[in-house]
Amino acid sequence: MHTIKLESVGRKSGGRIHLTPRVPRSGPVTTLCGQTLGEGSYAAVDSEPDCANCIRRSKDRARISGAFFAQEEGSELLRLSLEQAREKKPNLRVLPQPGSSREKPVVWPAAKPPPEAIPDQLGELVTRGFKPSGEGVWRSPQGAIVRMRKHGKEWRFDELVFEGSVVATRTPGGVRIKAGDVEVTQSDHGFEVQLKKK
Repeated sequence: MHTIKLESVGRKSGGRIHLTPRVPRSGPVTTLCGQTLGEGSYAAVDSEPDCANCIRRSKDRARISGAFFAQEEGSELLRLSLEQAREKKPNLRVLPQPGSSREKPVVWPAAKPPPEAIPDQLGELVTRGFKPSGEGVWRSPQGAIVRMRKHGKEWRFDELVFEGSVVATRTPGGVRIKAGDVEVTQSDHGFEVQLKKK
């Protein structure tokens, strides 16, 4: 790793030894602690710095960077930064993890719609044993088809279709029709459609 080399500078008259990015050949010099030493009043020295502020600020990269650019030594800082970046080339090759070369895909079960809640009674139809076959159409286990029609908010019996024997019987309240396993009973209040009781 490249380190930024700071130079030591001191007043010719004596005193503390400071740090600066570069001791110029002419002109003033600004130290890390913020002092500006006028032209001809300083000299580069080989001894270790003893200015506490310069030593503390020499560990602050932002201060050092600002000092380099203030002395127009930014190109040196950029050169060091590029050299450091070249040495840290990332390894872009991806190595497979041991044992994970052939991961099996996750198989999710197919989504199932929630079962429809079938009411026990739909208007004049007792739904127990019937299977819905569409809007207002119900099928019995033996294949009889019952069609219901909506009148306002109420479902009413509309039609019974069955390929087989149908028996109609008069009752005190009207007519009872048996078609396969379906029984339609008429009363004073309308009809009741249900599977035949065993």
